[in-house]
Amino acid sequence: MEDQVRRDSLQADRAAGLPESELQPAAQIEKFSVAELTNLRSELLRGQLDSWQAADLAANFLAGHGYGASAENLREAITSLEMSRCSLDCLQTALEGVAYIQ
Repeated sequence: MEDQVRRDSLQADRAAGLPESELQPAAQIEKFSVAELTNLRSELLRGQLDSWQAADLAANFLAGHGYGASAENLREAITSLEMSRCSLDCLQTALEGVAYIQ
């Protein structure tokens, strides 16, 4: 996914007429490990958590990786996911959408 983002960014820079020496790669997106995402998803499913507790769990997960996130944004992201059908890629995308570097 990040390679596609990087390619799209470079193509946009080329289309804008920037010389090759001024092309900037896109910001790198954190890719959480499959094991970590699987554990987080399992905890979210197993715990029968309400949206506040689920957001706290996700916030702790992100904090462990050096990221922060708005509790409100996390609640919205977590509740909008149908966790029983949410793939790991879906969870990854949701976390990327709310995380910010602390």
